[in-house]
Amino acid sequence: MFDVGFMELMVVGVLGLLVLGPERLPKAARTLGLIVGRVRRTVSGFQEDLERQARTEELKAKLKDPAATFLNDDILNPASLRDQYRSTNESSTNESSADGSQPGSSPGPAAATEKDKPE
Repeated sequence: MFDVGFMELMVVGVLGLLVLGPERLPKAARTLGLIVGRVRRTVSGFQEDLERQARTEELKAKLKDPAATFLNDDILNPASLRDQYRSTNESSTNESSADGSQPGSSPGPAAATEKDKPE
Protein backbone atom coordinates (compact mmCIF):
# COMPACT_ATOMS: atom_id res chain seq x y z
CA MET A 1 0.00 0.00 0.00
CA PHE A 2 2.56 2.60 1.13
CA ASP A 3 6.04 2.22 -0.26
CA VAL A 4 8.24 3.43 2.58
CA GLY A 5 11.95 2.74 2.25
CA PHE A 6 14.80 2.96 4.72
CA MET A 7 15.68 6.56 3.78
CA GLU A 8 12.12 7.76 4.40
CA LEU A 9 12.13 6.10 7.82
CA MET A 10 15.46 7.77 8.62
CA VAL A 11 14.08 11.20 7.66
CA VAL A 12 10.98 10.66 9.82
CA GLY A 13 13.16 9.48 12.72
CA VAL A 14 15.48 12.48 12.52
CA LEU A 15 12.54 14.88 12.24
CA GLY A 16 10.85 13.20 15.21
CA LEU A 17 14.05 13.47 17.22
CA LEU A 18 14.36 17.19 16.38
CA VAL A 19 10.69 18.00 17.04
CA LEU A 20 10.00 15.84 20.11
CA GLY A 21 13.44 15.57 21.60
CA PRO A 22 15.21 12.50 22.97
CA GLU A 23 13.02 12.32 26.10
CA ARG A 24 9.59 12.17 24.43
CA LEU A 25 10.50 10.29 21.22
CA PRO A 26 10.42 6.73 22.71
CA LYS A 27 7.03 7.33 24.34
CA ALA A 28 5.63 8.77 21.07
CA ALA A 29 6.97 5.79 19.09
CA ARG A 30 5.41 3.34 21.56
CA THR A 31 2.06 5.16 21.43
CA LEU A 32 2.16 5.19 17.62
CA GLY A 33 2.92 1.45 17.58
CA LEU A 34 -0.04 0.73 19.88
CA ILE A 35 -2.37 2.79 17.70
CA VAL A 36 -1.21 1.02 14.52
CA GLY A 37 -1.69 -2.39 16.19
CA ARG A 38 -5.19 -1.47 17.33
CA VAL A 39 -6.12 -0.31 13.80
CA ARG A 40 -4.77 -3.55 12.28
CA ARG A 41 -6.77 -5.68 14.74
CA THR A 42 -9.92 -3.72 13.95
CA VAL A 43 -9.45 -4.11 10.20
CA SER A 44 -8.76 -7.85 10.51
CA GLY A 45 -11.91 -8.18 12.65
CA PHE A 46 -13.94 -6.51 9.91
CA GLN A 47 -12.44 -8.83 7.29
CA GLU A 48 -13.26 -11.91 9.37
CA ASP A 49 -16.84 -10.71 9.85
CA LEU A 50 -17.27 -10.14 6.11
CA GLU A 51 -15.85 -13.58 5.27
CA ARG A 52 -18.08 -15.23 7.88
CA GLN A 53 -21.12 -13.41 6.45
CA ALA A 54 -20.25 -14.53 2.90
CA ARG A 55 -19.89 -18.17 4.03
CA THR A 56 -23.23 -17.95 5.83
CA GLU A 57 -24.95 -16.61 2.72
CA GLU A 58 -23.39 -19.37 0.63
CA LEU A 59 -24.61 -22.05 3.04
CA LYS A 60 -28.11 -20.54 3.06
CA ALA A 61 -28.18 -20.66 -0.74
CA LYS A 62 -27.11 -24.33 -0.70
CA LEU A 63 -29.77 -25.19 1.87
CA LYS A 64 -32.47 -23.68 -0.34
CA ASP A 65 -31.51 -26.13 -3.12
CA PRO A 66 -30.34 -29.34 -1.43
CA ALA A 67 -29.81 -31.14 -4.74
CA ALA A 68 -27.12 -28.63 -5.67
CA THR A 69 -25.11 -29.69 -2.64
CA PHE A 70 -24.76 -33.28 -3.79
CA LEU A 71 -24.85 -32.92 -7.58
CA ASN A 72 -22.10 -31.36 -9.61
CA ASP A 73 -22.63 -28.61 -12.17
CA ASP A 74 -22.57 -31.02 -15.15
CA ILE A 75 -25.67 -32.85 -13.95
CA LEU A 76 -27.53 -29.65 -13.12
CA ASN A 77 -26.55 -27.99 -16.43
CA PRO A 78 -26.15 -30.59 -19.19
CA ALA A 79 -25.71 -27.90 -21.84
CA SER A 80 -22.31 -27.00 -20.38
CA LEU A 81 -21.25 -30.64 -20.62
CA ARG A 82 -22.36 -30.80 -24.26
CA ASP A 83 -20.42 -27.60 -25.07
CA GLN A 84 -17.35 -29.00 -23.36
CA TYR A 85 -17.64 -32.22 -25.41
CA ARG A 86 -17.94 -30.24 -28.65
CA SER A 87 -14.88 -28.10 -27.89
CA THR A 88 -12.85 -31.23 -27.04
CA ASN A 89 -13.83 -32.91 -30.31
CA GLU A 90 -13.04 -29.80 -32.34
CA SER A 91 -9.58 -29.51 -30.82
CA SER A 92 -8.81 -33.20 -31.42
CA THR A 93 -10.02 -32.88 -35.03
CA ASN A 94 -7.73 -29.90 -35.56
CA GLU A 95 -4.75 -31.76 -34.08
CA SER A 96 -5.29 -34.87 -36.22
CA SER A 97 -5.63 -32.83 -39.42
CA ALA A 98 -2.42 -30.98 -38.57
CA ASP A 99 -0.38 -34.22 -38.59
CA GLY A 100 -1.76 -35.25 -41.99
CA SER A 101 -4.13 -38.03 -40.97
CA GLN A 102 -7.78 -38.08 -41.88
CA PRO A 103 -10.26 -37.00 -39.18
CA GLY A 104 -12.07 -40.03 -37.88
CA SER A 105 -9.56 -42.52 -39.30
CA SER A 106 -6.90 -43.58 -36.90
CA PRO A 107 -4.35 -46.28 -37.55
CA GLY A 108 -5.29 -49.32 -35.52
CA PRO A 109 -2.97 -51.77 -33.86
CA ALA A 110 -2.76 -53.87 -37.05
CA ALA A 111 -1.40 -50.95 -39.06
CA ALA A 112 1.17 -50.20 -36.40
CA THR A 113 2.39 -53.80 -36.32
CA GLU A 114 2.65 -53.98 -40.12
CA LYS A 115 4.99 -50.98 -40.15
CA ASP A 116 7.13 -52.45 -37.41
CA LYS A 117 7.63 -55.81 -39.21
CA PRO A 118 10.87 -56.20 -41.18
CA GLU A 119 10.42 -56.99 -44.86
